[in-house]
Amino acid sequence: MPSSPRSIPTLCGSIMGEPFTFNVRIHNAAYRALGVDYTFVCFGVQDVPGAVQSIRALGVRGMNVSMPHKQAVIPHLDHLDETARAIGAVNTINNLDGVLTGYNTDCIGAVRAFQEVTEVAGKRIALLGAGGAARAMAYGLREAGASVTVFNRTAARGEELAASLGLRFGGGLADFRAADFDMLANATAAGFRAPDVNPVAGQLAAHLIVMDAAFIPVRSKLIRDADALGCRTIDGTRMMLHQACAQVEFYTGCARAPIEAMETALLEEIARLS
Repeated sequence: MPSSPRSIPTLCGSIMGEPFTFNVRIHNAAYRALGVDYTFVCFGVQDVPGAVQSIRALGVRGMNVSMPHKQAVIPHLDHLDETARAIGAVNTINNLDGVLTGYNTDCIGAVRAFQEVTEVAGKRIALLGAGGAARAMAYGLREAGASVTVFNRTAARGEELAASLGLRFGGGLADFRAADFDMLANATAAGFRAPDVNPVAGQLAAHLIVMDAAFIPVRSKLIRDADALGCRTIDGTRMMLHQACAQVEFYTGCARAPIEAMETALLEEIARLS
């Protein structure tokens, strides 16, 4: 098979409905820290087949995929990693000599973020939400050996997610009981750009390890309330950073992405946009 076309510098990027800057800042900070001649750009696209074909045509080394295209890219790829297949969504396309393989690093990010604090195997985790992020988190945590229970405002969606992954559905958010769990992960939109919203206000307890996938503000109301109770907490930047680290590792072949440099870039960008 002929090798892919090459560019100077090596091009990586992201396709999404509307471009935003976080991935650009994070990835380019990583490439600078690694000393590799890579450049990351973000594309807002509507033509998904054309966008995927352009990865081959232009020799783009790797492409992040954001909503609403995480499912739409799948039929146009050559291979699908087992994790992406099980989750049903791709957020990372790795291009090796024109062969495009889809991955999902959101689940990697969730597991690595928890593992910074504790091992997840054998832990009881309450997962709030039933959207794409929740599905990736649920799959990753289940594969890491956790016992995951899904809570969601809309019962039908929560039941579907739980059933599809062999998990337990615990009911609505009001049905969450802290005493039944070791950890809590919020994958709902509650709290994102809403600094006064806690989806389980008054339901936390000090023994919990609490993670919020929302990263704006960095310290959400859920995280602040959990901190006040004495919980160990994991803010949304950790999951975002770890999933980006996995992408950088795919695209560059490095053993460990420079998470400290990436964190500095992310926090600066959040501060700039807040």
